[in-house]
Amino acid sequence: MPRNFTTQLAGQIGESLVVAELGRRGIVATAFAGNVPDIDLLAYRDGHAIALQVKSVRAGSVSFDAKRYMDIVFDGDRQIITDTAPALDAALIFVFVSIGQRSGEDRFFILEQGALQNLVQTNHAAWLAKHGGIRPKNPQSTHTAVALTQLDQYRDNWALIEGRLM
Repeated sequence: MPRNFTTQLAGQIGESLVVAELGRRGIVATAFAGNVPDIDLLAYRDGHAIALQVKSVRAGSVSFDAKRYMDIVFDGDRQIITDTAPALDAALIFVFVSIGQRSGEDRFFILEQGALQNLVQTNHAAWLAKHGGIRPKNPQSTHTAVALTQLDQYRDNWALIEGRLM
């Protein structure tokens, strides 16, 4: 049976789109060959370099493991959020790419990981509250998601990257 490369292709497309857009803005960017934790691209201009994390989707929302962004303890099947994750780099820049059907239909959302952490925590807490703290299908799952509509305020926020490279 042939291997399904859908997720890998979406990631490759998203990273390439970000590299191209940064190039249009006079920023040199390159993707890493292989898996580097928390860094997908390195962007450089005028002696300054920053790491970027890229997440790509073709439709729907972006999924996360809530445990990466907050401390969660279990009381039986009930999940209790006790705190935000302490070792998180709140300043790391995320670029979310909504891949369009055709060229020019792509959308970019740029924000710091700290803002993303707030969204993830808010969403996960709301989901748990709606279900009495127990996930209905798999109580031990800490899967959560952020809808692209929640990222609208960060659309085309290229100034965040440009400002860091000054």
